[in-house]
Amino acid sequence: MKADQLIRRIEIRDKSGKVVGTKDVVTYQGLLSKAHDEGLVRIRTHLVQVPTEANGMTAIVKAVVDIGKGRFDGIGDASPENVNSFIVPHLIRMAETRAKARALRDAVNIGVVSFEEIAGEAVEEQFARDEQMRNTRPPRPRVVNTAVARESVKNASNATALMSESQRRYLFRLVAAQGLIAEAAHTRLKEYFKVDSLTKVTKAMATELIDRILNGFKVGETNGRAQQ
Repeated sequence: MKADQLIRRIEIRDKSGKVVGTKDVVTYQGLLSKAHDEGLVRIRTHLVQVPTEANGMTAIVKAVVDIGKGRFDGIGDASPENVNSFIVPHLIRMAETRAKARALRDAVNIGVVSFEEIAGEAVEEQFARDEQMRNTRPPRPRVVNTAVARESVKNASNATALMSESQRRYLFRLVAAQGLIAEAAHTRLKEYFKVDSLTKVTKAMATELIDRILNGFKVGETNGRAQQ
């Protein structure tokens, strides 16, 4: 796979939603595919820093890529400051994906930043209006940041609540990075969720799929196998 076949162009929007420019990016899936073509041996990751309140909830992961021509490493970080709000429960996984993407870019000699590395920044710009509207509502009570507390809150609030517009747009951006756009993306998502309309998808369902995509799942696959 040639480098120019991996690169895609995404739109960058300002806080009003207006397109103010474009940016060339490469996807993690594309990097991984090219690395395999060039003799990928293995990828190892190490959690350097666990996110805690003391460090601003910043997760740091180091990735080491062994490929036929040598060894390459990369550092990835993720915090509430550089990811969208509904990615916060997945900081460690996002940091790991970013670390692997950076190591893979060096390994296959691609200087264009990966989509996963800037996803938080791009999404925050796109969803700034949603965040502004949310800030006009009564403040939510502070929740202790533990795995049990997060799971409890998620189960209570997302069990029946429908997918937000922010989640919907982010899902479409993620599947677009996999090559599914417009009607094709809409159809695949309905097939995945087994619904006749995406308006029936809950927040919990959307969160689960976002989590799976950030860990390498392709929407066109079911249980690891491509849909026929």
